[in-house]
Amino acid sequence: MKIKIGIPVSITGQFELQGRQTLDGVRAWAEDVNLAGGLKVGGCRRPVEVVWRDDESRRERVRTITEELIAKDRVDLLIGPYSAVLSNAATEVAQSLETLMWNQGGASPLIYQRENPWVVGTLTPADEYLAGLLPAVREVSPKAATVAIASASTGAFSKDVMRGLTASAHQLGFHVMSTLEFEADTEDFGPVAEAMHSSGADVVVVAGRFQNDLILGQLLAERATRIGAVAVVAAGVDSFRERLGDDAENFIGPSQWEPEAVSSVDYGPTVVEVQDTLRRAGHSVVDYPMAQAYAVGVVIQRCVEESGSLEDAELRRIAGTLDFMTFYGRFRIDPKTGRPLDKPALLVQWREGRKVIVWPPEHRTEMLAYPWRP
Repeated sequence: MKIKIGIPVSITGQFELQGRQTLDGVRAWAEDVNLAGGLKVGGCRRPVEVVWRDDESRRERVRTITEELIAKDRVDLLIGPYSAVLSNAATEVAQSLETLMWNQGGASPLIYQRENPWVVGTLTPADEYLAGLLPAVREVSPKAATVAIASASTGAFSKDVMRGLTASAHQLGFHVMSTLEFEADTEDFGPVAEAMHSSGADVVVVAGRFQNDLILGQLLAERATRIGAVAVVAAGVDSFRERLGDDAENFIGPSQWEPEAVSSVDYGPTVVEVQDTLRRAGHSVVDYPMAQAYAVGVVIQRCVEESGSLEDAELRRIAGTLDFMTFYGRFRIDPKTGRPLDKPALLVQWREGRKVIVWPPEHRTEMLAYPWRP
């Protein structure tokens, strides 16, 4: 009998790009498991099947789909969707139905702040996304001291990212010169870009929807500036470079995973093996949304093998006891909340058409280029 893996995915709407990558990552893991004979439950190997529906990047649609996957399709294992807002919605439904959700795509810390024993997280929370930005800047420019922030006025994700950045600024003695909020649906981002330029800040940070980040990144690149460093959340994925071309040079962004950052694996496939699987499926570039979707399957596999069960309560208990390295990085959670521990976000910078890791120091491949437009 097949093991059914359920997941709401954004095949349409604002999260379409990342949603399709998520589905491809989960399917690639399932294919590799089946090629190896299936998922081992107790002493028996069983094939896995991915059951999915398009959530259309809408919160209410995610709620409906999550409930259907649990109650109608009776999936054995539930994986959460991509994005903070959708994952929060899915988590609420899973909690109400006492179903464990494996959170691979929702970086909102709120998911772990509820009294919720029905979640296991595998990705770095949003309030840690830019924790290394100001330390990296201060390392190459000891006199850097000011920050300007522009973020979307709606949605928890941007606020979470900026809250973590602001805390880091206070700890390091940076002065936050300006905090500008913009409507994610606005058609004219010119005033926002101009305000960032005219702020005179050493560091400029932008966090909005993916399309917002692309537009603001392009506008910032088109202006002559004295800015020392520019971080845009969307700059962590290859689509940012595809859209901006050479103008992406020296932009900084957070990344959940880069293949160069993992030196050892003690469970599951290696980085090269995962890349080979995804390339055979037609993906010449493997962005972190695809990698983290594959990785959640690896974590599920380890928990199922350790427990010998598909029971949610037992899988949640086992997950809280494990500590191991996958191709995606370390898996360890707070046993009480399910929040990932000891998995710092990477900071990458675009240099001559490729991403280099500039933070943290133990994974760094090159020093941060500063100033932004020399």
